[in-house]
Amino acid sequence: MVTEERLLSEAEHEALMDGARAAGGDGSGHIFGHTIRNEGQDPIVRDYDFRQPLKFTRENLRLLSSLHDAVGIGFGVDLSGILRSPVDSTLAELHQQAYAEFVDGVNEGYFVYALASEPLPSHFMIAISRDVMFAALDRLQGGLPKRLRADREATDIENGLIQKHILPLVMDGVRTGWAEVDRLNPKVVMSDTSATYMRIALPSDACLTADMRIHVGDAEGMIRICYPFAMIESLVAKLAHANVPPSSIVRRSPDDDEKVRRGLGNIQVPIIVELGSADVTLNDVLELQVGDVIPLSARVAGDISVMVNGERKYHARPGLRSKRLAIRITSIISEGDDEEDGSSEG
Repeated sequence: MVTEERLLSEAEHEALMDGARAAGGDGSGHIFGHTIRNEGQDPIVRDYDFRQPLKFTRENLRLLSSLHDAVGIGFGVDLSGILRSPVDSTLAELHQQAYAEFVDGVNEGYFVYALASEPLPSHFMIAISRDVMFAALDRLQGGLPKRLRADREATDIENGLIQKHILPLVMDGVRTGWAEVDRLNPKVVMSDTSATYMRIALPSDACLTADMRIHVGDAEGMIRICYPFAMIESLVAKLAHANVPPSSIVRRSPDDDEKVRRGLGNIQVPIIVELGSADVTLNDVLELQVGDVIPLSARVAGDISVMVNGERKYHARPGLRSKRLAIRITSIISEGDDEEDGSSEG
């Protein structure tokens, strides 16, 4: 029985700390949740907000990251198919944050949509970068996927195209990504250019946010998906108990490759064959008569250039095939090669 309280002396305290440091072997070890580092260095301490406790375990986040990798891949494949242009879509970050923090991040420069999916108890939100959206719309209407230079609102026609052609691809990606866990059927219930007045959760409510980085032509932006914890709590529990390995979640189905081939296979690329070139003065052009001959730079026995979409890509030889003009590719022009017409001999 202890009859008297006694504090450690300074020497005993130093001896205890020396023993703790020695337990780390190389001068570092773990004591009471702190990482003890070499002398002269501060311990590594992680901040923890008790007002907003972590709702997702490390294992939950690992599985959810793999799931949203699949969402990003599926969206990129589908969007490249309808745009007939390469689209790069990858998961940049998946993390927990308060709903107010998500709203602050998408108040400017985004198109924002609130979606419902029965029988889940609450809505979730999708925010798509304005730069990416306008570049996709430009390409969808036959233009080049270029970044918008001036900040503006979408017209009624553009809003219609977004909700008919682009937003359904994001919804399909979400539906496909969660298919291993539960069947979702998201539907748009509200849209705006700001999330300020779209209250799908309380400002302090914990949410899971998946940020996907998208490249469409020279435009770069984000697609941000925000799930309130109250909505996906049951889905996270199912995901944890399903024991679905991450590789099976992100595995591409055979239909994905077929979609890519079908989308890219219909792209028409202009091909121009240059028989040669000549430099003539304007006076010579004005004095041309029927029967005049203009010598070209290409040699009769040399190769000619083949241009694909305005760029020289191949050397070739002209000829006939079944009474039709044709060329035979002889070599591929690499960067840095001498691309001058007629420079190679047969």
